[in-house]
Amino acid sequence: MSLRIAITGAGMAGVSAGRLLPDCGHRVTLLEKSRGCGGRCATKRWEGHLVDHGAQYFTMRHSDFCAAVQQTCGESLCRITAPVLDENGAALPDAGRYYHRDGNSRLVRGMAEGLTLRTETTVTDARALLGDYDRVLSTAPLPQTAALFGLTIPAQYIPCLTVLLAYRGEPTGLCREAYALSDLASDLPWSACENHKAGRIATGCTVLVAQMSEAFSRRHLELPPANYPGLLRAMVERRWGLCSNNFLAGLGHCWRYARVAQSHAAPALPERCYFAGDALTASRVEDAWLAGRAAALNMI
Repeated sequence: MSLRIAITGAGMAGVSAGRLLPDCGHRVTLLEKSRGCGGRCATKRWEGHLVDHGAQYFTMRHSDFCAAVQQTCGESLCRITAPVLDENGAALPDAGRYYHRDGNSRLVRGMAEGLTLRTETTVTDARALLGDYDRVLSTAPLPQTAALFGLTIPAQYIPCLTVLLAYRGEPTGLCREAYALSDLASDLPWSACENHKAGRIATGCTVLVAQMSEAFSRRHLELPPANYPGLLRAMVERRWGLCSNNFLAGLGHCWRYARVAQSHAAPALPERCYFAGDALTASRVEDAWLAGRAAALNMI
C-alpha cells in the first residue's frame, strides 16, 4: 500500500527519511519553514565568503552514510587536512573531517534532489496534517516537535552562540598552521579558520567561526545576535594571535537547539505520527542521517 507521508523539517534527518520512503513506493512531501533545506548543516554567503556556520564538518564512520555522501558529493567531497589543536597545542585525533566544497548545506540539498519539498511552509499543528496525509514524521527538535502535537515533552538541548569574524590579510601564524582550536573547559571551546576549506574565502582575507560554550551561550542567549561579535572578538583574537586593527566584519547567529544534552526515549505521539532526530541518538551529522532512516524503516 502506498502511503502519503508528510515530513516536517528538511534537515539531514528529514531528507534521509524522505530519500528512503519513495524507494519503498510511498509519496513523500517535506515541509520546511525556511527558504531552503539543510537545518544545522548551514552555510552562509557573507561578505564575499562561503562559511559553514552550523556543522563545521562531518564524519563518515558508518558505511551506509559514507556511501550516501560519496554518491551525493562526488568530486565535491573534501577533507580537512590541517590539525585541530587542544588547549596545550597538541593535535587531536583525526578520523576524517569532511566538508562539501560548495558548503555543507549542499550535502543535504544534494540528497534532497528530486524530492517534493515545500519551503517557507510553517506547520503549527502537525495533527492537522493527518487530514491530507496517512503518516506524519516530525524531525524538528524535540521541544518544537512536542509543541506541534500539543504536548509537553521534557528534553534538554544545549544552545550555542556562533560568530563569524573576518580579518584583512591572508592567514598567518596559527591561522595558517591549524584548522581549529579546541578548549572544552573555556568559554570558547571551538574556533576554526574557514580558509582551510579550499575556495571558500575571498583572496586577502581570513575568516574564523567561533562557537561558544553552553554556560556562555545560556548567559547571553536572549541578547540580539548583532551583539555577539562584540562579546567574542577579543577572546578570539587572543586565542589566534590576530591583530584587532585588521578586523573587517562580524556576524552573530543563535543555535537555540544546537545539540542534545543526552539521548531520550522516543516520544509518545498520536497514532500515525513519528519522530526522528538527534534527541534519540547524538548530534553529529551522520547520526541525524541514521535517525531519519531508522524512523522511515519503523514507519513502514
